Amino acid sequence: METDSTLCAIVAFPLLDARDRQWIESIRAKHDPQVELIGAHFTLVLPTVLSRRIAEAHAARVAGVTEPIRFVLRRAAVVPDAVGVGGHTFLIPDEGRDEIRQLHDRLYEGPLHAHLPKHAFTPHMTVAARPAIEPLDHLAAEINAAGQSIRGSISEIVLVEVTSAAIQPLIRLPLGRPDVPENLPSAVRQQS
Repeated sequence: METDSTLCAIVAFPLLDARDRQWIESIRAKHDPQVELIGAHFTLVLPTVLSRRIAEAHAARVAGVTEPIRFVLRRAAVVPDAVGVGGHTFLIPDEGRDEIRQLHDRLYEGPLHAHLPKHAFTPHMTVAARPAIEPLDHLAAEINAAGQSIRGSISEIVLVEVTSAAIQPLIRLPLGRPDVPENLPSAVRQQS
C-alpha cells in the first residue's frame, strides 16, 4: 500500500500582466469562495488521492515534453453544477484552448488514467461560484460587456496538496524542460 498518498491536484498559475491579474483577482475576491486558498489558475488534474511519488514523476515527464502555452481570455461562461442549482463562472481561453486541453489529456494518461473525470474538459479559469445561477449569469454578462482581452502564458505546472484548510504547492515543474527538476526526490529522478 502506498504510504505517500495525499489529496493532490495539478494546476497552472498563469503569467499575466499585473493589471489583468488585478482585474481577475478583484472579481474573484467578490465572487469566488476559494480566493483565499489559491490564486487564479487553470485546474489540469482535479483533486484526487494519489501517490505523491508517482504523481510527481508522471507530471515531470509530461511537463518536460510540453512547450509553454500562450493563451487569450476573451469571454466568460456560466457552467451549472452537475448536482444542485448553483454553478461557476469561468473565463474561457480562445487562443491556447487546444494546447491546454492537450496538456490536461496527457496528464490523465498512464498512472492517472483511472482518475479521468467522466465529463468533458473545458479549459477555464474560475472567477465565481454561487449556489444560484442567476447572479452568475449577470456576472458573466458584465464581464463579456467589458470586452477584456487578457493575454497570458503557462510556463509551469504545479502539483498541489489539497486540505480543508489550505492548498499548498508541493513541486513546480517548468514546461519544455525534458530534464527532471532537481527538487524531485532522488528516487523519483531515478525512475524518469
